Amino acid sequence: MEETIPALDEYQGKMDRPIPGQSLTEDPDIRQPYESATEFTVAQEAIDYVFATMTEEENYVPLMQSIVEGSTVMEATKVILFSGFNEGKWNPDLMLLLMEPIAYMIMGLAERIGIEYVVQEDDEEEAFGVTIQRPELADPSELSEETQDVMGKVETVELPELQKDSMLARPPPEAPPSEAPPSLMQRQ
Repeated sequence: MEETIPALDEYQGKMDRPIPGQSLTEDPDIRQPYESATEFTVAQEAIDYVFATMTEEENYVPLMQSIVEGSTVMEATKVILFSGFNEGKWNPDLMLLLMEPIAYMIMGLAERIGIEYVVQEDDEEEAFGVTIQRPELADPSELSEETQDVMGKVETVELPELQKDSMLARPPPEAPPSEAPPSLMQRQ
């Protein structure tokens, strides 16, 4: 028999969560904010709103404090965007479109006051469950003679001279003059 985690058992044993289909029995006149039309449908308007909201003193100081305390930029971005979704500000599609600009805003605000930040934990260490091992560049003197010979040939290859002007800047070549056949009306 498998051992269970007591905290997980306690959480699963709680009955104060909604049951499947409960939202279908709610009063249709009382809607949740995310069930109605969103406030923003254009990305730039939503970005402007988030920037204005983030730079208000009551939001700016706690946001920067969380970055100082070790929260990643992506964690803060997700919190901001998911709370906006829950408030009915944007739909999930727009939320995904806002992910990158909001992350860059947070990084810019942190850089402006000299806070070092982490974009995402284990950013390059692990991707899709696979640890990435970056190859070390070999010292050229440690390469085999064959590899050194090939590298020498590559370095001495002369490349053809490239055109100095763009093909778009040059006038098109003139078509050879040709006599146009007479139209059907002119033919006899």
